[in-house]
Amino acid sequence: MSKIIITDDFEKVINELKPDEKVLADELKVEDVQKIREFAYIAEKNKKTILIAAEKYSVVSQNALLKLLEEPPKNIDFILLAKSKYALLDTIKSRLILEKKIYNTLNESDIDISSITNDKILDLLKEDLDVNEIKALIYKIMKSKDLNEEQMEILSNAIKMIELNIDKKAVLALIMMSLKERI
Repeated sequence: MSKIIITDDFEKVINELKPDEKVLADELKVEDVQKIREFAYIAEKNKKTILIAAEKYSVVSQNALLKLLEEPPKNIDFILLAKSKYALLDTIKSRLILEKKIYNTLNESDIDISSITNDKILDLLKEDLDVNEIKALIYKIMKSKDLNEEQMEILSNAIKMIELNIDKKAVLALIMMSLKERI
């Protein structure tokens, strides 16, 4: 069955699933979709799984992929991996089952997020949290707060920013200020 898996660890999912074919990219491009199409249309009597994992999915490549997902070849299942559901077009999300596999929960954050104040934000910024602690905080916020779509997008973008080595304190300030607005 074709599906989308939202995950914080592509490697773990790939090792668990052991797909027949895989396409890994920083940004999925139209050329990658052409390669996927070639994998998909090689005649197969047995079921075959093609895994597609990208940090970013361009709109053009997603539109090219959409036709393949709408009318998949016989015996072919597609699995798309993404760090955030916001990385994919609504038209793709509407055609596939959405599943989450978050592994980074071992490093649970012990920071109380029930009420965010300016002083609490300053204290957090003074602490030298490492990348994993900030990610754990983001995942904790995602799980425990009643957030609107805009705030979820801010948190998803914050994870991307952390992974791109953008200043941790700037990312943390962004997260905290967006939550403070909600309270």
